[in-house]
Amino acid sequence: MYSLKKRIFFFIFFVFSFSLNCLNLDEEVKIRKIPTYTIKNVEYISIKSFLKIINAENWAKIEDRIFIFFNDTQIKFRVNDTQVIVGGKSFEIKNPLREIEGDVLIPIEDFSNILSDLKKTSDLKGSSEEIRSSGEEIRGAKKNEKRFIIVIDPGHGGHDTGAIGTFGLKEKDVNLDVSLRLEKYLRKQLQNYPNIELYLTRKEDVFISLEDRVNMAKTLNADIFFSVHTNSSRYNKNATGFETFYPYSKIETNILPKAEDGEGEIEGKNNDSVLSQILNNLNETDVIEESRILAEVIQEKLAERLVTPDRGAKRRNFYVLLYTPMISVLTEIEFICNPNIEFNLKDVEVRQAIAETLGNGIIEYLKKREIIK
Repeated sequence: MYSLKKRIFFFIFFVFSFSLNCLNLDEEVKIRKIPTYTIKNVEYISIKSFLKIINAENWAKIEDRIFIFFNDTQIKFRVNDTQVIVGGKSFEIKNPLREIEGDVLIPIEDFSNILSDLKKTSDLKGSSEEIRSSGEEIRGAKKNEKRFIIVIDPGHGGHDTGAIGTFGLKEKDVNLDVSLRLEKYLRKQLQNYPNIELYLTRKEDVFISLEDRVNMAKTLNADIFFSVHTNSSRYNKNATGFETFYPYSKIETNILPKAEDGEGEIEGKNNDSVLSQILNNLNETDVIEESRILAEVIQEKLAERLVTPDRGAKRRNFYVLLYTPMISVLTEIEFICNPNIEFNLKDVEVRQAIAETLGNGIIEYLKKREIIK
């Protein structure tokens, strides 16, 4: 029997050095007295234990795919699948990877054999550049073509509902639906540009912390972080209009401060934390300026399509704007607190129109920067 505490891991960071060539997984499990789990006479260890044994730098879970990164090596596999790829080399295992109550389980014998086989080879080079939002491999991209990564972030989710309209419409649901439509629209419009990759921080109604959203964008080395929200006003239920925010500043830190649910605005213009340091390799002014340009393009496109007021592009240090080192904007598509707007937002055609307009804004920006023609 096994008993696992339900947890969702998106990113875990370690700072050790390690070489796969000197590892015997089965021995390490016994020496460290690591708990094992028996399923159908097969022994497993949790992915957390596996990460500690190999001293992995970080890992990511995107839908049912797992990606582990350390040094120049990548291990990737799919839950309930028997194929494991290590450093570009494919292995077929007898027992599939499992996921029980949120924990991913690794078959000990199979992974011991994989690591043992790797001792005989020098083919240990891998790259995190093969992740895609859907977990699929890049198809059709030219070998040396520069990748351009866009992360779409549907605000809120799970227990964090965001704003709720008079008639019960939840912001988290609007954000997710518009974001899914936006991703689908961009994929269709950018199908001739396979080097442009699209990711969603969530594809269903689950809670993702602000820290994990930032870490995902950083791990993917995104070029644009695009957060989708629906506005609300505590004091004016008739408020209306759309607005897009870009950051005052950017702060880089390996240990992100704890954030509350929601957008998580950080007070002040600069807010340098004791745990933080300004990115040494980032021309902060350029990134903020590009964020401003993207925000203004989004506003222009929304103004062409929507009949509600253009509230403008504004500077604001929301958590996901401040701590993401790339170009970042957060758009508030409308005021859900307004009963008339809430009624409109329930209409799938309205959501589709908003998604396409946001997509056209992103496409316009990509054209301005000559990323696409």
